[in-house]
Amino acid sequence: MTRICPTTAKYSITKCLSNCKGDGFICFKSHVILSIMFYTTEILNLSGMYERYDLSSFGEVNFIDLRDTPGTKLYVDPEGEKIIRNNISGGSDNRIHLIDIGDYHYITRLYLYKEKEPFDLLVFDNHSDDQAPMIEGLRSCGSWIRDALYDMPETLMSVKLIKSYNDRRYLKGSFDIKRPLYISIDKDVLSFEECPTNWDQGDMDPGMMLDILKNEAENREIIGIDICGGPAMQDAADTDIRKNETVDKRLIDHIKSYVKG
Repeated sequence: MTRICPTTAKYSITKCLSNCKGDGFICFKSHVILSIMFYTTEILNLSGMYERYDLSSFGEVNFIDLRDTPGTKLYVDPEGEKIIRNNISGGSDNRIHLIDIGDYHYITRLYLYKEKEPFDLLVFDNHSDDQAPMIEGLRSCGSWIRDALYDMPETLMSVKLIKSYNDRRYLKGSFDIKRPLYISIDKDVLSFEECPTNWDQGDMDPGMMLDILKNEAENREIIGIDICGGPAMQDAADTDIRKNETVDKRLIDHIKSYVKG
């Protein structure tokens, strides 16, 4: 039977493996937590994509409208980054984050900054996102992993990139099951037929991605998950929006189904 630790009030527990104040539960400090309960989906609306979703089936959501934020498209300037930082939630906050189309994948880095203890990073992406920005002094959706590795050498201990079923590589270090895990998913890793985005795409299908995700996340302490990817909004067809909505909902339901233990 799944139970909640009275000490932390937020972790899903399946059996006792430590001696925290709540006898018969696992506490956060034991580092053997099987999973986190994700109660709320945080939605960052920058392109307007989520305004075309039917969010009634997404459960509890925290909708943050950032469409009028300047300096955020593809590249983020210091003022735009400050505004986003001031609006997003904290680090290990029991939330799945929908962070809009892939142009805003750099937002993952802003969530990672909030983590104070060493952790691992799992990334699904058809691109390595570790390139130097073309515009000096700005951070971009294509440089965020490089920037995070440079800015967080003491906390970001390893990065694993999954581009396809057969293309999985470490960009730094290797995973340690005792460390917490953050997961970032760019839907451009999927085929265009399954989930159209505005970037060149891989060839995975959602079922394959979900299987890989479960295998990688099983028995790990999950401290956060974000999902990005979607079509260019100026000419996005309703069918493209519906496909992205369906994949987002399927991902969220799948994650919640096993993260709860």
